[in-house]
Amino acid sequence: MIKTTSLRGVSVLGLVAMLSGCGVFWGDEAYFRNREGDYQKADNIEPLKVPQGMQGEKLGERYPIPPITESEFDDIAQEGSAEVPRPQPLATNLMQENVKIQRLADERWILMNVSPGEVWPRVRAFLNENNVDVATADIERGLIDSYWLQFKSDLSTSDRYRVQIDQGVQPETSEIHVLHQSVQGDSPSDDLQWPAASSSSEREAWLLDELAAALARDETIGGTSLLAQAIGGDAKSALVVEQNEPVMKIRLSEARANATLYHAMRQDGFAIYDSQPDDGVYYLHYQPVEPENDSWFSGWFSSDKELVATSPYSVAQLLTVVPQGEAFAKAPLSNRAAESSFPDAPGYLLFIEGEANNYTVRLRDPYGKRLDPRKSRDLLTLLRKNLI
Repeated sequence: MIKTTSLRGVSVLGLVAMLSGCGVFWGDEAYFRNREGDYQKADNIEPLKVPQGMQGEKLGERYPIPPITESEFDDIAQEGSAEVPRPQPLATNLMQENVKIQRLADERWILMNVSPGEVWPRVRAFLNENNVDVATADIERGLIDSYWLQFKSDLSTSDRYRVQIDQGVQPETSEIHVLHQSVQGDSPSDDLQWPAASSSSEREAWLLDELAAALARDETIGGTSLLAQAIGGDAKSALVVEQNEPVMKIRLSEARANATLYHAMRQDGFAIYDSQPDDGVYYLHYQPVEPENDSWFSGWFSSDKELVATSPYSVAQLLTVVPQGEAFAKAPLSNRAAESSFPDAPGYLLFIEGEANNYTVRLRDPYGKRLDPRKSRDLLTLLRKNLI
């Protein structure tokens, strides 16, 4: 009994000691305290100073934080407003295949729904696995050039490839373009100029198809390159504000800009009443699309019908009352009830201005007057979502 009592006393004393010692581990001054707010107390430290007489060009941030700019319509929110801006919607193609081959006339390219930083090492891995030796790799420009090689089916020529990785039209997407060059002989110079178009569309298509298949087959090869995140700069489309008006910028060739905008103007409730493409003017109808019915019967019917809309007025008629020149740039806000010409005209006018790789897209009411900034932002965002 004495021994038993003694052991119990020791146990009780040990428990009391453990409880009294909990403050060592938990609490504001303890080792295992809550540190979730410590980052707010963090302070900057002075940057590393290079001794006099030594060069420090190679020093820099290992993980630089890109500057925050007023883009994507951030500055439309009125000062003092409590409204939280909505996030930009995902592009339509982001919800489909991860790897697609796009075509426009004779041009073909691979579209991927990942950033160039993920594409770059995967393309390098593909070339290495297929014994396509890399002669030069310019990560800033997104260019990979191969050495000269010979096809077993034709030993009379030497061939090489240039792979261009670029930003896509949508944020966080990438485009891969392939250029093929072929010359006679088996020892051409590495200093030859690259042609504007591929020497052989068949051999270009071969590498493009093989690369697309490999990228779609294995999404894990290659990893991610932090250095390649800045390839090609920003996406080829952007939503910005010019003179207090929301606009969309497009950095594409003339043919592709027109083609992708035409595609977007027939999606998600948009339809084209009339147009004058040579003048860069489209007369659009818009009606919000009702959410699709997910019932069992909905699968029996197709929902891919193109929306057809009509207006009593044509683009030519409406352009007679649209302000011109400086008056167009400084047009007042829309007031449809006050318009005497072509009363109650429905829809919107879309204007495309600029030149290749620098187009500006504006949405106005049918009389060329500015829309409410929120309305303009929402409609341009919807159009941009469907650019391809």
